[in-house]
Amino acid sequence: MNRFSAALLLCVAVIISPASVARERVTIDTNIARDSDHAKHDGYYLKYRYENGTSESPSYWGFGGGTREVRDRRGESSYHAVTAEMEQPLNKTIALRAQVAKLIDTRWSPWTGSSALVIKPNSRSYTEVFAERNIVDTTRAIEQKLTVETYGLSSDYRLHPEWTVVGAYFRQDFSDRNERIGKVARLLWEITPLPWLIAELNYKELDADFNGDGYFSPDELTESLALVTFRGTIFKESHALQLQIGGGEQTINREFSQDLYLAEFKARGWFTESIGHEFTIGCKNTGDVSFAAQADDYRYCYSRLQLHHVW
Repeated sequence: MNRFSAALLLCVAVIISPASVARERVTIDTNIARDSDHAKHDGYYLKYRYENGTSESPSYWGFGGGTREVRDRRGESSYHAVTAEMEQPLNKTIALRAQVAKLIDTRWSPWTGSSALVIKPNSRSYTEVFAERNIVDTTRAIEQKLTVETYGLSSDYRLHPEWTVVGAYFRQDFSDRNERIGKVARLLWEITPLPWLIAELNYKELDADFNGDGYFSPDELTESLALVTFRGTIFKESHALQLQIGGGEQTINREFSQDLYLAEFKARGWFTESIGHEFTIGCKNTGDVSFAAQADDYRYCYSRLQLHHVW
């Protein structure tokens, strides 16, 4: 076990202090992703969580188990997984959040996980200092036992009731000695006369030392997007819905540019006082708007469904 995994285990082992509100939750969590290169990424988990915080100051610990599968043209890799997670306020403005997973296979059983310090000094500012460890999820990379560790900082600041700026900076260290630097900038406009509408400008830049063997990592990649989000509630506000759509441009190595399109739908809510759900489905296309990417285009689609039972 490396130092990163040990730190995550120590975070998960923090003793949770008692609070006035407590409830338990069981979640069925499914993640499915497909792309136009015939890659498939699936995760199926059953999780338990004990919560004793509030919506303003979450506090919980939990564990679970399931499977994680990676399939592409080269082959298939499957893992059983055991997970643990926690979040604990350290004071009125800072909280510690962490999760860890052990992936189990006869050929390779790596540790993955993440930890973050969440800093909320006031209602206008939100900051995370985070670290993550994951496998590089292609079968070629898994054959080489490649992992990636990510360290970074992200921050939101509300300039005005209608305007919020978001920035993030992170570094990714791959176990094949590749290094990638990422920068993200977003500007959100929540239009007061139209509370169901958000307009957003989004920019992302990734700079890598080299294009990795078996995974996509060009020397330079930039994405610029203009997005609109429609949101609302139904069924006496028991369910919240959100649709985000937009377009822009993706450029690779300052030479090859394509149009970029994104569409994402989210829904969450409660069927009863104890049964709830969270659902996300989306696609990201280069080239044109299509569910069947053309020869030079790329399409990535994903979905996540969580079903909750609380008591």
